[in-house]
Amino acid sequence: MMLAIAFAVCFNGAKAVEKLSGKSFASVMLYFHGDSSDPSQVQDESNWTTTPNGQDCNGNSKACAQEVDSSDLTTTGQLDPAKIQLGAQESSPSSNDYIPTRTGGSSTTAFNPINRD
Repeated sequence: MMLAIAFAVCFNGAKAVEKLSGKSFASVMLYFHGDSSDPSQVQDESNWTTTPNGQDCNGNSKACAQEVDSSDLTTTGQLDPAKIQLGAQESSPSSNDYIPTRTGGSSTTAFNPINRD
């Protein structure tokens, strides 16, 4: 019962902060739809959408997914380049695969890429 009360207090507190700050805390997962060996595709924000890509995003070598705030999306569900601008970094020397990096944008969302092997 104490756990239920604590959860209710935390949930209501987070909603109050969200309402007062005007910033949504609703995170969404974006999935990469492109060729991870092509850095221009990794950094193309339109290749990152809410549609699952069928990949097991459990590794560190290839672009796969990233968690963002719902306010970082366009109305069509793509990553908004005004909010988060992407770069691409080779995951390891001679790997020929790339992972996303954040290079700019107005969003205050922490950059949280989730890659795959």
